[in-house]
Amino acid sequence: MSASSPHGPQPPTLAEWVLSRCLPGGSLGRSVLGDLRQDYIETRDRRSATSAGLWYWGQTLAIGGRYIFAKLARKPRPTQRYRTSHVQAHSLTGSLLQDIRYAARSFVRSPGFTVVAVLTLALGIGANTAVFSVLNGVILKPLRYEEPDRLVRIFQVHARWTPDGGVVTGPAYLDYREMVEGFEDAAAMYYRQPGFTLTGRGLPRRVVTLRVTANYFDVYRIQPIVGRAFLSEEQTASARSVVLSYRLWMAISDGDRGILGEQITLDDQPFDVVGVMPEAFRDVVGGNVDLWSPLDIESVANTSRGDHYLNVVARLRPSVALAETQAQLDVVSARQAELYPRPHDGWTALAVPLHSDVVGNVGATLYILMGAAGLVLLIACVNVANLFLARNVTRERELSIRAALGSGRARLVQQLLTESVGIALLGGITGLALAYSGVRGLLALIPDSLPRAAEVSVDATLLLFAMGVTLLTTVLFGLAPAWRSADKNSGRSLQDVTRGDTGGVRTGYLRNLLVMGQVTLALLLLIGAGLLMKSFLELHRVDLGISPRHVTTFAIHLPESRYGEPWRRTEFHQVFRDRLESVPGVEAAGAASWLPVSGEYHDWGFRYVSPEGDVEWGGANFRIIEGDYFDVLHIDRLRGRAFSPSDAVDAAPVAIINEETARRYFTEGDPLNQEIPAEGRLRRIVGIVRDVAHDHRGNVAPKVYLPHAQLADNRNWVLTYVIATATPRTDLPEIARRELAAVDPDLVIHDVRPMDEVTAGAIARERFVLILMVVFAGVAAALAGAGIYGVLAYTVGQRTREIGIRMALGAQKRSVRWAVVRQAAGPVATGTVVGLLGALAASRVLESMLFQVGSRDLVTFIAVPTAMALVALIAGYVPARRASRIDPMEALRQE
Repeated sequence: MSASSPHGPQPPTLAEWVLSRCLPGGSLGRSVLGDLRQDYIETRDRRSATSAGLWYWGQTLAIGGRYIFAKLARKPRPTQRYRTSHVQAHSLTGSLLQDIRYAARSFVRSPGFTVVAVLTLALGIGANTAVFSVLNGVILKPLRYEEPDRLVRIFQVHARWTPDGGVVTGPAYLDYREMVEGFEDAAAMYYRQPGFTLTGRGLPRRVVTLRVTANYFDVYRIQPIVGRAFLSEEQTASARSVVLSYRLWMAISDGDRGILGEQITLDDQPFDVVGVMPEAFRDVVGGNVDLWSPLDIESVANTSRGDHYLNVVARLRPSVALAETQAQLDVVSARQAELYPRPHDGWTALAVPLHSDVVGNVGATLYILMGAAGLVLLIACVNVANLFLARNVTRERELSIRAALGSGRARLVQQLLTESVGIALLGGITGLALAYSGVRGLLALIPDSLPRAAEVSVDATLLLFAMGVTLLTTVLFGLAPAWRSADKNSGRSLQDVTRGDTGGVRTGYLRNLLVMGQVTLALLLLIGAGLLMKSFLELHRVDLGISPRHVTTFAIHLPESRYGEPWRRTEFHQVFRDRLESVPGVEAAGAASWLPVSGEYHDWGFRYVSPEGDVEWGGANFRIIEGDYFDVLHIDRLRGRAFSPSDAVDAAPVAIINEETARRYFTEGDPLNQEIPAEGRLRRIVGIVRDVAHDHRGNVAPKVYLPHAQLADNRNWVLTYVIATATPRTDLPEIARRELAAVDPDLVIHDVRPMDEVTAGAIARERFVLILMVVFAGVAAALAGAGIYGVLAYTVGQRTREIGIRMALGAQKRSVRWAVVRQAAGPVATGTVVGLLGALAASRVLESMLFQVGSRDLVTFIAVPTAMALVALIAGYVPARRASRIDPMEALRQE
C-alpha cells in the first residue's frame, strides 16, 4: 500500500467536508466519518485511487442524502453507527436505481403525458437558452481585449448640439493624450474616410478602411499575428503601409504569409502590407474593417478646433478610477475654453467605458426579452406541475399501497422527484437542441444595428446555463407536486382510495391556483406584445418624406489618383448618370452624400443673424446631391426651383433648404433669394423642399442641399446613387455594373440595396423585438390554454360518476356544460385581474421602446384580456362538451 500520509491514504477532502455538514455533530458524526475513512483505506488497497475516490463520493451522497431525507420527513436522526448507515446507503442506492427504472417504465406507459411534459419544458428551456445566447454574446461577455474594463471612449459634448456625446477634434485629441495623466495611452481613428478599391487581386472589390494612429493596436493590446503594427514615423500623408484583417488576408492570398512585404493596389496606388491581425480581433468601434492605414498626425494637429471628426479610445492607467480621469478631462476642457474660447465655447469632454459605449441602449431591450423568455419558462413549469398533480392524483391507489407497505414520506418524495428529474432532463436535452436551432434563427433575425452580433454563439457558457435552467425547472414544477402527493398519501388509508375519494379540496385549490398563475403570466406577455405591435404599426405609418418604392441604391467612390481634379469627378458623375437614365425602364437617376433615414451626418455649423440682430450659432445637415435626386425619392419642392446644369463650379453659389431650416433660421421674410453660409461662402437659396426624416421615428433636422458640381473641389465625395424604375427591377445592379465598366472598368459599385430595405433597416431592431415578443406571447397563450384544458379534462374524468348521476336524474346537457366551464371561470377571471394589475405596473418598462403608444394604452388593455378570455373559453368548451356526452348508464356501470 502506498500511503500518502502516516495514517494511510486520505479520502477526498471536499467529499469529507460535504458529509460532515450532512451528519449530526458530536460523537455520532465523528464515528461515522472515522468508519467511512477506514473503509476508504481498505477500498484504496483493492482499487485505484480514482476508483476509491468515486466510491467515497457515492457513499457521501448516499449517507448524506439518507440523513437529509430523514430530517425532512421529521424522523428521528439516525443513531446507528456507520455499519448500519452503510447498509442503509446501499439500500438507498438500490432504491434510486429502482426508481429510475420505474420512472422509465412509467414514461413509456404514458407516452402522451411524457411527450407533452417534455415538449412544454423544452419550449421554456429552449427559449431562455436561445435568448441568453444573445444576451451573453452582446452584454455579459467582456470585450475580447486584455483588461477590457480599463478601455474607455472619449467624446466631446455640447449641451445644445451633442448632449449624448460626439466625435473629437484633432487638436483636442492631442490635448487629451498629452495632458490627462489618467491615460496610459490614447488612440484616434477616422472611419468616415472613404474606403479603397482593391485591384490586381482578382475582381476589383471595395474594402472598408480605417485610418488610425500608430498606437491604435497598442491601446487594445493586440498585435498582428503576421508582421508588425504601424510605426510612429508612418503617420504621414505620404504613408503607403497597411495592416490587413484576417478575413481580407484569407480572401486575397489564402493565408499566404509571403504576402508580408508585398504590395497591393488600392485606388491605383501601391501599398505595402506590413501586418495581418488575428482572426479573433473585432474592432468594436471601427466595425467590420478590412484593413487599417496610418492617420496623418500632422493633419490631425493642424485641423480646425471646430472640426469634429475623430473617434478616440483610451486605456486607463492601473488603479486609476474613471471618475478621477473624468475630473482631469474637465480640467483640460476648462483650459481649452480659456485658451480657445470660440471653438471650445460650451464643449466638454466625456469618458465612457468602452463596453457601455459599444452596447449602448440595447441592454434594456435584451433584458426585457430575457424577462419575457423567463415568463414563458414559468408558464411551462406551472403547466407541467399541473400535469404532475393530475397524474399523481390518478396514482393515489398505488402511492397509498406503498405507504401502507411501509414507504415513508421521504421515500415517496424520492420516487416522485426521480420522475420529475427525468422529465426535466429530457426537457433540458430537447430544449438545448431547440436552443441550438433557435440561436441560428436569431442570428438570421438579428439586425445589423445590434452590436457584437458576431460574438453570439453556442458555447460552454450556454451549456451551463441550460443545465442550470433544467435544475431550476425541476424545483419549480417537481417539488411541490411531489411533496403534496407524498404528504397526502402518507396519511390516507387504502380504504379511502378504494372508495374513489380522489383529489381533494386542497389539491383542487392548488390546481386552480396554478391555472390562475398561467393566465396571469400569459396576460403579461400578451399585453407587452400588444403594445409593441401597435407601436410597430405606428412606426410603419410614419411619413418619412420620401417614396422608396421601386428605388435601387448603391455607392461609388472615385480613386484620387485618377479623379484628383474636381472637374474629372464632376464629369464622371454626369456621364455615368446619363448612361443610367438611358436604360429602358429607368425613370430618373440621382445621387447624394447621405441617404435619408440614415442619421444626422455631415452636420456643419454656421453663424447667422437672428431676428433680434444678434449673431447666433446654428447648424444643419448638409447634403451634396447630383442629378434628379429629389424626383427619384419624390421629395416635394414647395417653392423655388431645383438645381440645374447651369449651377456649375464657376456659377453663383446656390443652395436648397428644407422646411425646418426655413422655420428655424428665417422666421422673418421669405427665405428665397436670401443667403446662407456654407463651407466659407454665402450661397443664395433658390428652393425650399419638404422635410425628410433622418431616423425611423420621423424626426427632422435643418437640411441644406448643395450641388455636387459646386462642391467637388471640397473633397472627393462618396456619392450614393438612387435610381427609380417604373417596375421592380432585380437586374438593375448588374446593368449598373455594366454601364460603370463602360465608363471605367476599374471602379466598383458597393452597398447595393433597395431603398425599401434602407428604410426597413432603420426599424430592424424594433422588428426583432416584436417577432420574439409575439412568439413568446403566442407560446404563453397556448400553454395557458393547454393548462385550462388539462385541469378541466382531468376534472371531468374524475367527476364521471357524479355527472352520470346528475344526468340520470334529469340534468340538461347545457347545464352540465355550464357547470364545467364555470369551474374554470373563477381562476381565469382572478388571473386576468391580477395580470392586468401586473401589466399596469410592468408596462412602464416598455416605455422607451414604444412609439406614439402609451404604456397603458386602453385599446390594448381591453383587447388582450378579451382575447385571453376567448382562449380560455375554447380551452374549457372541449372538456365541457365531453362531459355533456357522458352516458349515465355507462358511468354508473363503472362503479
